[in-house]
Amino acid sequence: MTHKTYYLNNRGSRWVNLDKNGNKDKITLETKSGKLITRTAQFHEQFGNFVTTMITYKGKRMMVFADTKLED
Repeated sequence: MTHKTYYLNNRGSRWVNLDKNGNKDKITLETKSGKLITRTAQFHEQFGNFVTTMITYKGKRMMVFADTKLED
């Protein structure tokens, strides 16, 4: 699958990935009870040597790491 990366700022520390149909990435996270939740990544941001992703969950925007456990 072909992805295109678009940088959202001049430093290159914030970006969005789009597939060939123009859809954003999806990220699957686990809740504390073990349920899997899939959300669309609004954007990704560099955090030191790591990457955080902006998602919406329960009506709120939040930055998460790939291994974040969400509240139920």
